[in-house]
This record gives sequence, C-alpha cells and structure tokens, in this order.
Amino acid sequence: MQGQNQDHFEAPEPEWSELRRAAIGERIRTIRRHRKLTQEKLAHRIGLDRRSIHRYEAAKRDPLLSVLILVADALDVPLALLVDDSLEINLVDAHRDERMSPPTWAARRK
Repeated sequence: MQGQNQDHFEAPEPEWSELRRAAIGERIRTIRRHRKLTQEKLAHRIGLDRRSIHRYEAAKRDPLLSVLILVADALDVPLALLVDDSLEINLVDAHRDERMSPPTWAARRK
C-alpha cells in the first residue's frame, strides 16, 4: 500500500498507566459523590460536558493537568488528593484553602 508507514506500530499501554488512570477516576467519583454533585453539575462547573466526566471516572480517558486543576477547584479539594495515592481521602478536612498554603518544606526554608 502506497503512502502508509508499515514500520509504525503503537506499543500497548503499560499496566501502571491504566491503574493510575483508574485510581484518579475513582477519586474523582468518590469526592464528587461526597459533595453530592452529579456528573452533569461537575461538568458544568468546569466547562466540560457530562460525557467527559464519565470518561475520566470510568478510566477511559486521561484528564489533562489543567482539567485536574479545574476538577480539584470545583470539588473544593487539593489537587494532590486527586492524584496522590498515598493520601487518604478525608473529606472532612480537605478544603480548597489547603492548596493555597505553602508546602511544609517551604515554611522551613530561609
């Protein structure tokens, strides 16, 4: 076949990438439900459609960093809570103001 690159192939996605996407989607879903938001309401708050939120939660699409920041803002949680598996989800104490304070190491630097 003319014009087609026969040497091109796509490597399969690594398992860790799929697991990471699933973990982020589950965290978005858990926090969204705790905040009593529908996918549609969350989508409206950040300027996306409901299908995009569904795809993130179902691990069918990787959200861009800019989207994760918008989601964190809309859910009123620190961005780290969405992406860092080592953080336990404690929604009683998680609020937007935690994202504004400097990290612990910054306070100790002189």
